[in-house]
Amino acid sequence: MNVSVLFDDQAKRAMPRFLLIGAAGVVIGVAGFAATKTVWASGTSDGALARKVQAAFPNTKVATVHCGVVPGLCEVTAGKTVFYVTPDARYAMVGSVLDLKARVDVTDRRIRELGQLDAVTSRLGAAPATAGQPADTAQNTEAPPAMGPIKIDLPKDNAIVHHAGAPLKVSVVTDLNCGYCRMLMEALKTAPDIELTEYPIQLLRPDSLDKARLALCATDREATANNIYFGGALKVAGDCARAEAAVQANTAFARAHGISGTPALIRADGATHAGFMPIDQLRAWIKGGQA
Repeated sequence: MNVSVLFDDQAKRAMPRFLLIGAAGVVIGVAGFAATKTVWASGTSDGALARKVQAAFPNTKVATVHCGVVPGLCEVTAGKTVFYVTPDARYAMVGSVLDLKARVDVTDRRIRELGQLDAVTSRLGAAPATAGQPADTAQNTEAPPAMGPIKIDLPKDNAIVHHAGAPLKVSVVTDLNCGYCRMLMEALKTAPDIELTEYPIQLLRPDSLDKARLALCATDREATANNIYFGGALKVAGDCARAEAAVQANTAFARAHGISGTPALIRADGATHAGFMPIDQLRAWIKGGQA
C-alpha cells in the first residue's frame, strides 16, 4: 500500500538582510536545563525583558537574553536551545535566522558555539558552564564532542542518494527543516557530476523526524526529499518503522560525532565542513580529498 502526502512549499519571509526560516508562535517550555545566570538584555531597565521571558516560560531555565544580534529581535538561549523574542516579549519565534548578506545561518552558528564551549570545558575536566556562571556550579549536560574527521559507518540504506553514479562523491548530514540544507539541494541541481549521499536527522524541530522518516520510506527517495524541500507529492510505503529506526540511528551518529548543525559535509577522506558551501567551492573541496 502506498500513502500520498503533500508538502506545500513554505512561504519565505524576508527582511532587508535577515530571513527567519521556521515556525512563529509561543514556545513551549522545556524542563531539565541547568540552572543559569541571566544576562540582561541591553536597553532594558533592571532586566525587565529577561524577567518577562523567564515568566513566560517557567519550565525553561533562561541562560541569556541579547538584543541587537538580529535587528528587531532578541536572542534567547536556554541550554543549547536558541529562539527569538520581540523586544516587548509579546511574540516568540522558533526557527533559523539566515543572514542573507553574509550567507550565514546565525542560529546554527550560535548553537555550535554553545556546544563547543561545553565540549572544551568537558575536556578540561569541568562540567559544562553557561555564560556568566562558574564552571563548578554548572550541571553536566553531556555535550557532544566538537566535530572533527568522521568515518561514516552508517549503512547506505539510512541515506538518500542524489545523482547516483556521479564521479565526485560526498556525504552530508541534514535536517529536512534546515534552510541551508535546502539551499545546498537547490545548488546541487546544477551539479550532476556530484553524487551526494544525504543522511537525514532530527535536529531542528519535532517534525524533522517525520519528514526524514517519510523520505527514507519513499519509493523514490531522491524525488521525495526534493519534494519535501521544495514542495510536491510524496509516495511512501504503508509501514515506515524501519525508516524511523534509520533516522534515529542517523541522529545518534550525528550527536556522537559532535554534529550540532546542518548541513554537515563529510568527504571521502573523513574531512568535514560545517555549513553551506557554494557548488564550485564544494566541487573543489571534494576533489581535494581524492587520492
